[in-house]
Order: sequence, then C-alpha cells, then structure tokens
Amino acid sequence: MANGIFNRLYRALKTFDQAIDIILGRGFPPGNLLAIECNAINHVQSVNFPGRSLKDILNDTILWAVPKRRRSLEKRLSRRFGVPKYNWKPHVPKTNILTCWKCGNHYEARTLCGYCYEIVKKETKEIQEAIKNSLKLGPIEQDVIVLYEGEKENLSDDFWKEQRIVELPKKRPDWFHPNLLQPVANERPKEDPLAVKIEESSDQDDDIFDD
Repeated sequence: MANGIFNRLYRALKTFDQAIDIILGRGFPPGNLLAIECNAINHVQSVNFPGRSLKDILNDTILWAVPKRRRSLEKRLSRRFGVPKYNWKPHVPKTNILTCWKCGNHYEARTLCGYCYEIVKKETKEIQEAIKNSLKLGPIEQDVIVLYEGEKENLSDDFWKEQRIVELPKKRPDWFHPNLLQPVANERPKEDPLAVKIEESSDQDDDIFDD
C-alpha cells in the first residue's frame, strides 16, 4: 500500500514538472498539442522501483530521538539498581518517617505534612477570594482582618477599630487559631540602659568577692 502511494506521488510530480516545462517554453508537447491531465493521480499505473522498498526508504532518512530497539529488562534494572560488583545502589528504607498528630498521615521529618499543607492552601485560596470579592477594585487604606461566622459579635469594637473586616460564612477550622490574626496588645517595655549597667556592675562585684 505504501509503495502504491509513493508511485502515485512520483507520477503526479513528474506530470506537474512536465507541465511547468511546457508553460515556461522549455519543452514542446508531442504533436504540437498541449494536454494536461488533471486526474492523473487517480489514473496512474503502478511503477515498480527495483530494489527500493519502504524499509530502504526509511533507512535512508534521519529519525531524531526515536529508539530503534526496546531496552531490555536487564538493562532497565541495571540502570535503576546499578551493578553489585561496580556501582550498587539499592533502595534504602527511610527511617525518618513521622506520623502527623493532626491528620494521621505520614510525612518525612523536617518537612511539612503534605495533607495538612493542601488544606491550608485551600483555606488560603478561599480567604483570598473573599477579600477580592469584598474589596473589589477599591484602594486598601486599612488593615484587612478575616473573621469567620459568629466571631464579629463576640469581639469588642475597640479591638477591631480602624480595620476592615472580611467575614467568611463558615466555622473557623480547628488548626486556624484566632490569635494569629490579632495584633500584639501590650508592647514589651523598654529596658533602662542605666539599670542594666548597674546590674552588670553588681554581678561583677559579687564575682570578685566570691574569688
């Protein structure tokens, strides 16, 4: 079937080349007649090219990034585990797997729990959508505080003064503590540098007497 398609394509190109030669004056039609068959592709006869099969045609072409043979099982295993005599790389079981106390899923030590992290990402996306729907395109001139259902009534107005509130119509998750959104109410008092110097001098005196 492929050989017949190549034959038809060859005859069509040959007919087209002859027609171009006749139109440009590089050749003369036989019998001083100009005749071009439009349906030459459908009426061509098969031409057999000696010694030219589909395999020979494909071998002459360049196939990029196409493997010619399937990689054997031995080669695949050696690439995965190595060779015991030269470069042996077996799979080593992990001993730093912990269990999340919140969701019960396993995670690697010194990393975040993947299941809990996906929940936090989902909750953060909902908060961002709520802020976007509430503020629209208006300028953000005040601090934005996100409150869940039933939290606005339990808080005093003085605490949320000069802050813009965005409410979510659902209960607060257990892992999302409300203190994370609250500013520090009482600042740490500044230490008197003179008092610090007096305390340091008294400690040095005590060390001298002890000696």
